[in-house]
Amino acid sequence: MASTANRRAGAVAPGSATQEMLLRKLLHAFYWMDDGLQAHMMREAGLSLPRAQSMMMVCIADGVTRQADMATHLRVSKQAVQQALKALIAKDFVRIEPDPDNGRQKIVTLTRKGHEMRRIARTGILALERELAERIGADRLEALHDALGADWGPSGRAD
Repeated sequence: MASTANRRAGAVAPGSATQEMLLRKLLHAFYWMDDGLQAHMMREAGLSLPRAQSMMMVCIADGVTRQADMATHLRVSKQAVQQALKALIAKDFVRIEPDPDNGRQKIVTLTRKGHEMRRIARTGILALERELAERIGADRLEALHDALGADWGPSGRAD
């Protein structure tokens, strides 16, 4: 019989369809990291960002700086990207500048305040990874990094 703690944690019977859904596990893992990051940002910077704005900051950190590319990368509309960027501009985290490689394009760059937020976020993420290593073991965390960083090939999604 499953313990009360296991039931509250969402434990399911081995072999059940729910247990085998990787997507669910990935989402729970993402939410665990994101919730922890948002709590860290609140403690260290006095604010946290809505997920859409947070994802824009991740895109910029990953080198995705054109609005159309952000929309494609995040699989959202260009209007959703523009709305999130407006909020980030109002918070003085990003600015939009001419693209030096293409005069017809604009790119999004971090401001000094945006770089500081990125530094605080990085510190929080590393702390969360240390906490996770303590909880699940360093070997399992390394294996998770390896599995998620592997080339999975195309998803089969029709584009």
